[in-house]
Amino acid sequence: MVPIVHRPSFQKALQEDQDSRDDGFLALTVSIAALVVATMASRFQAYQSQAQSLGFFSRKDFVHFCYRKVMDLRTSSYFDELNFQKFAVPYLFFASFLQLGDHNWSRMLSVEAMQIARLLNLHRISEYEGLNCIETQLRKKGFWLIFYSYVHAHLQNMLGERLTYLDPVLLHSINPEDLMPLGIEDELIFEHEVLEPPGSALCLVTGFILHSRVFWAAIRSPCPTPSTEDSCPCIRAKDPNAKILYFQERLGSLKYLFDDIPSSLQPWVSTNDNFNHDPLGIEANKTQSQFASLRANLHVTHLWLQSLILDQLDATQSHLRGQSISNPDLPFSITNQRDLWMERERICRKLFFILFNFPRLSLEANGLHLANKVRDIAGGLLECPFHPDDPISKRVAEYIQISTDILSRLDSSEGMNTMHLQTWVDTDRIQR
Repeated sequence: MVPIVHRPSFQKALQEDQDSRDDGFLALTVSIAALVVATMASRFQAYQSQAQSLGFFSRKDFVHFCYRKVMDLRTSSYFDELNFQKFAVPYLFFASFLQLGDHNWSRMLSVEAMQIARLLNLHRISEYEGLNCIETQLRKKGFWLIFYSYVHAHLQNMLGERLTYLDPVLLHSINPEDLMPLGIEDELIFEHEVLEPPGSALCLVTGFILHSRVFWAAIRSPCPTPSTEDSCPCIRAKDPNAKILYFQERLGSLKYLFDDIPSSLQPWVSTNDNFNHDPLGIEANKTQSQFASLRANLHVTHLWLQSLILDQLDATQSHLRGQSISNPDLPFSITNQRDLWMERERICRKLFFILFNFPRLSLEANGLHLANKVRDIAGGLLECPFHPDDPISKRVAEYIQISTDILSRLDSSEGMNTMHLQTWVDTDRIQR
């Protein structure tokens, strides 16, 4: 789910007990452990039930212990030398705290991860010269991992408090194809050579690449040309019609993005059909489980991003409707409101199919992220503008009920969801 290491190198280092000699590798393994526990409640329960229990009362206690352990490993010269590993550690803790719903900590760790990513120039393909094959693949994956958080901030920065990884100028200078990782498994990538994959077996990286294309399509045209180049954010801020056109184009790009993906990646295909053989020696059941988790994440994220854009489109059009009442001469274009709600219904039906048909473990491996995406999609339904007796309103009420039942099973968080609330206190404003 988070391809932050080169698997063969990492496994070899574990077998050689490298974490006893290398503080950097120890920090990496501890941060991976933190993310596993933060993501999967059942894994934490299994660890607690063993003879040598972890000795923590909650996943939050464990993750914060891991973070303190990693901080103790840092010296005064820690930031004088940087590498991909030093990006991976704060990124993993950013993801861990986000999985726990500990948003104040996740914000701070995301800033550290973004800063190191910028210093390593993960976004500039021209700076990859001199890297070996393993490092190049890792850094390309690292770029997309941090890019996901950028898109989150771009579409969900409701409080305006989030710093972002890229600015509009940098974003427009990036060709996504340059930064796509190779579509082959880690076992075929060595420091100085990359082997051809045997046969045409589907690999895990394929899901990661498609996931990255989904996030790119949510904010930029997948195939920009001079005639389809997206408008500048500053123009969209002043021109509601340009903003509406931008969101309509983004929605159209996303909606049809999966029309030609491999049939084995479609949501209705059994995971067991994806692997007819195991040419790399990877355990078949483990690989199938990982692939199912990736497919669930891929399709839920695809629907979730469409829902977020519909929210933005609906809000912009509502604002324009208000302006048209006060100024009838104002020109504007509005998509039929019923069409928008038909799109929401389409998203809900596809979401429910995935959530009811994918294995429980593949959903759990997506952690709180999955529950939050379901909650965001359901939350958009609460603003249904039609009369309660309207057929759309009746179906929406049913979708909300189904979403509530699903969330009661999916949400394993240890605290209340506060993602869209101000969760910090400015103590200088407190009256003494």
